[in-house]
Amino acid sequence: MPTTRLFKLPLDPDKIEQVRDHFAHLEQRRETFERGLALEKMNAEAAWLDENEPALYYLHEESDAHPPDIEKSDVEDEAILELSREHHGFFQQVAADGHEHPDDLTEFETLFAASARDRIE
Repeated sequence: MPTTRLFKLPLDPDKIEQVRDHFAHLEQRRETFERGLALEKMNAEAAWLDENEPALYYLHEESDAHPPDIEKSDVEDEAILELSREHHGFFQQVAADGHEHPDDLTEFETLFAASARDRIE
């Protein structure tokens, strides 16, 4: 059964447009991102922006095999490595003052999760 995890990262309110631009650009690199998810044994990742908070919420749906035992030096796909560096570096840039990514992420308690992924043909 997959594990579902929801995180919240407080954002610098002056960087909301940067957040929108980053995810618009990420959409253009969806195939590379999905190859990275597969490598990490993660089923899915999704992000939502709350401009009122401001905060970025993102959901991980992790497979039973997540996280895999891999070293970055073993990854041969340079596009995945570059995207990973950019994506994680981006979060450092847009986090609210006094917050570091990933150390200051808030993980919400899971109360219920269900998946029909294995039942859908």
